[in-house]
Amino acid sequence: MATAQYPLKSSGWINTMQKYICLIALLFAGSSYGQALWEIENTSNQIRLLGSIHFLRAEDYPLPPTIEVAYNDAEIIVMEIDLTRIRPDDITKAQQELAIDPRGRNLKDLLGAAVYQKAKAQALQMNIDLDMLLPFEPWFAALQITQIRLMQLGFDGSYGIESQITNAATSDSKPIMGLETLREQLSIMDSLPAAAQKKFLLQTLDDIIDIDDELDDIVIAWKTGNIKVLDKLLLEGLADQPEVYQKILVERNQRWTTAIKKMTNDSKDYLIVVGALHLIGEDSVQEILKSAGVKSRQIR
Repeated sequence: MATAQYPLKSSGWINTMQKYICLIALLFAGSSYGQALWEIENTSNQIRLLGSIHFLRAEDYPLPPTIEVAYNDAEIIVMEIDLTRIRPDDITKAQQELAIDPRGRNLKDLLGAAVYQKAKAQALQMNIDLDMLLPFEPWFAALQITQIRLMQLGFDGSYGIESQITNAATSDSKPIMGLETLREQLSIMDSLPAAAQKKFLLQTLDDIIDIDDELDDIVIAWKTGNIKVLDKLLLEGLADQPEVYQKILVERNQRWTTAIKKMTNDSKDYLIVVGALHLIGEDSVQEILKSAGVKSRQIR
C-alpha cells in the first residue's frame, strides 16, 4: 500500500493489546454535517477533540482533510494511551495479571457449563473456537472475539486513527501524551463485577454476528460528523449494560476532563484523540467540560 493514499503516514505494527481495548469504542463507536471534531472555545491556545475510530479498512481512506489540518496545527498529541511507551513485556505481564482469574477458574467455570456451550455455538457461527479463550476471563474473551470478527470483515488497527497519528507524530517528532496507562485501561475492564463481565461477553456474541452493515453505517456517520446517527448506533449497545457504561465511559470521561481542563491554561496547542464513543451523548467529554464552564463547538 502506497503511503500517498493516506493523509498521514501509513502504520506499521501496533501493539496487540491496544487493539483489544480500542474495540469497545468502535462497536458501541464532502460533509453536510461536519466532522467528529470539536474545538474548545475561549482559550488562548488551541485545543481540539477528535473522536476516533480505532479500526478501519483501506477502503475508508482518504480521511476527511480536517483531520490532517487538526494534526498539523497541534504541537502536542494526546491520546487515551501513548502507544509509543508500551513494550511487549508490558502487554504480556498485564494480560497474565488481569485477564486470567486469580482463583484459577477458566472461562467455562466463570460462565457456567450450559452458558458456555451456548456461547461456544454462537462463536462457531463466526468460525471462532471459544475453547482457545478458555484460560481467560469473560471481558477479555469478549474483546478477543471482537478483534477476530473485525479482522474477518477487513478492519485493521493499522488503519485506525490512533495508529496513523502515532506514526505521523513519531516521524515528525511531535510529543505524545497519554490520558491513562495500559494497565489502567485493562484494570477498568477487569474490575467489572462477574455478572457484568458475563453479560458483556454474551451481548458481544449477540451483536457481533451480523455487525457488518452496522459497521458501514458507523464509518459513514463518523466521516460525515453525523452525531445523531453516532448517538444511536454507538450508545444503544450499552443501554442494558449500566456497569460497563459507567466504567468505560462516565468514570473515564470524568478523569480525562480534569486533565483537559488544565490544558486550557497552557500555551501549547493540543489535538486530543479519543474513541468517538467518548464524545457523544449526555455523559460525553464535552458535556462534562461544559458543566465545568468549558465550552466547545463542533467543527463544520
